[in-house]
Amino acid sequence: MTRTARARVKLTAGLLASLALVGSATACASSEAAAGKGKEVTTIRYQSYAGGVDSLLLADALGDLKGLTLKRVGDITGGPQALQALVSNQTDIGGSAFYGAIAQLVSSGARIKAVFPSYGSNDKIQQKLAVPEDSSIKTARDLIGKKIAVNTLGANSEAIIDTWLAKEGLSQDEIKKVTLVVLPPLNMPEALAKGQVDAAALSFLGYKVASQSVKLRNLVDDTDVVGGPYAGGGYTLRDDFIKANPNTSRELIAGIADAVEFIETHSADEVFKVLFPYLEKHGFADYEDAIKANFPGTLGLTPKPVIADGDITRWTDWLSSHGDIAPGSVKPSDVYTNELNPWADGGSATSTGTPAATPSTGGAS
Repeated sequence: MTRTARARVKLTAGLLASLALVGSATACASSEAAAGKGKEVTTIRYQSYAGGVDSLLLADALGDLKGLTLKRVGDITGGPQALQALVSNQTDIGGSAFYGAIAQLVSSGARIKAVFPSYGSNDKIQQKLAVPEDSSIKTARDLIGKKIAVNTLGANSEAIIDTWLAKEGLSQDEIKKVTLVVLPPLNMPEALAKGQVDAAALSFLGYKVASQSVKLRNLVDDTDVVGGPYAGGGYTLRDDFIKANPNTSRELIAGIADAVEFIETHSADEVFKVLFPYLEKHGFADYEDAIKANFPGTLGLTPKPVIADGDITRWTDWLSSHGDIAPGSVKPSDVYTNELNPWADGGSATSTGTPAATPSTGGAS
């Protein structure tokens, strides 16, 4: 899919919002009925990222999701897929979705909230815009008329690219002449090597993998464009789920908060020591080799992250400049809440940041 399909991306967002309204109404009715009986949902449907350190699973491995059971309903490759599953009530929590994508869905009527940061960029992990080492492309202006591979449209990569091109002096008409081509990350190295695309927006992992088969030269990092460190996206819940399940929601996000702190204050080997036995117990042992090879030791977050207005307005301003949302139509408070985040008021999460002495009472399935 190229940039010319942008209208279809907007339509998809609107469709997802419609699904959200229908799904939320249904979920709200059933959840409120359960809450009316003094019960809250305790089985959490989730999707995982194969090959990555998943804060939700680590929270369970640490014993922080007491009384909750995780039910896996598949793997995902990106935030838009996670949001689609969430708003259509296929899952109860959406992970690692771009704040801009969340904001665009909220503007379309989706009743969801970002509730905790899930990924970011810092001095250890960045998103890079790269070209083959022998490419004639040296500057942003050299990209006019060229093709850039991205993993999806309307997400973090596109926002960074557009922001950089504008900062480098390209007009909107010139930016439109830079074609974005959607490719799975695993196909980007071959596309670069064969000249099918001229550049690629690569995550930390994507850059590492691509550089093994293609000699790359970096044009710019995302932190060079928008500053850093910064959080690019977060975990998301439906408004009706939070309302019907306040205790479950708080337990869930407090557990994730503790897992993120554990990741950012412990070595990769210490994280593996807790996570891998859990993965093996629950049938995810095949994730381990990829995690060992690719985990940089950080999620790109501070140990106790909270969502701030600037995390949202950074992207709503970009969406407004492209006509994806009306200027001023979405406030940061429409997109996120810190009410479930134990770090927001200087509090503490569910544990001390050390592995539980006994196995979790929940578990993934």
